Amino acid sequence: DSPLLAYALIVPFLIILYLLELFVIFRHRKTQFKSSFFRIFSILAIVNISACSVGTFVFRLPLYPIVNGMFNEMSESNGWLVAAYSGAYYFNCLSEFMGVLQAYNRFTTMFFPLVHIQLWRWAVFLVILFCIALAPVWYLFDDDVMFVKVVNENCFTFQASIFLNMFMVSGVCNALSTLFYGSCLVRMWLFTANRNHAAERNLFVVGFLTMIFSLPFMAAMVRIEITSCVKTRGAEVDMDVATFVAFQLPWLTDLKYLAPAPMLLFTNAALRKSIRKI
Repeated sequence: DSPLLAYALIVPFLIILYLLELFVIFRHRKTQFKSSFFRIFSILAIVNISACSVGTFVFRLPLYPIVNGMFNEMSESNGWLVAAYSGAYYFNCLSEFMGVLQAYNRFTTMFFPLVHIQLWRWAVFLVILFCIALAPVWYLFDDDVMFVKVVNENCFTFQASIFLNMFMVSGVCNALSTLFYGSCLVRMWLFTANRNHAAERNLFVVGFLTMIFSLPFMAAMVRIEITSCVKTRGAEVDMDVATFVAFQLPWLTDLKYLAPAPMLLFTNAALRKSIRKI
């Protein structure tokens, strides 16, 4: 199965890269990587790795005949399945909110450099985000979760409520991030002589590209939500397109979860040098 082989080669490599970066950042957290940006990046990395790992079990492995036989014994709901299923969506929401926090960090650094430390109460922000991320998914923790064998290739069940919530979370978070990063881009363009321009530009690029790589997932949510609305109104739905989009979701989530790792490596010379010394 070529998709499974591609997953087995690419995703573990990027997760290992993430872990190496986390190790280096933690090791030099009081010297080279003491910026609040790296704190957010580290927490976001942990969230993304968790989301990717749980999502692999819940959404990706059931798609591959070579391994999905193990799910035959999971036809009844239990606490572990509920936790995994709910956790996959929770980590997705938390990742989106953390992306906004990362954008806000760049915004305050560039626009309010003299009071940035006073404005940046990252621990308080994190507690708030961890709680807010429960809002779109709280009811899933009380649902029954089980794996059901699907015989028809084009069978696709719309989970209108959770897809609508994911659509709203992704749309709002990307809109806020676009506002913050757009402001930062204008700031850098107008004040190119800033003494920290190169460093701020590189961190901006990491955050901005992280947002860009989350847009395909948002586009998929838009497409699924449109299809769901059309089906609800009784109109004809192209199920081939809907099924195709739904089956791409694991790849799109992996893209937004794991893209920050190579982005930081490519833009940060100090990180590359530290990794080579390990």
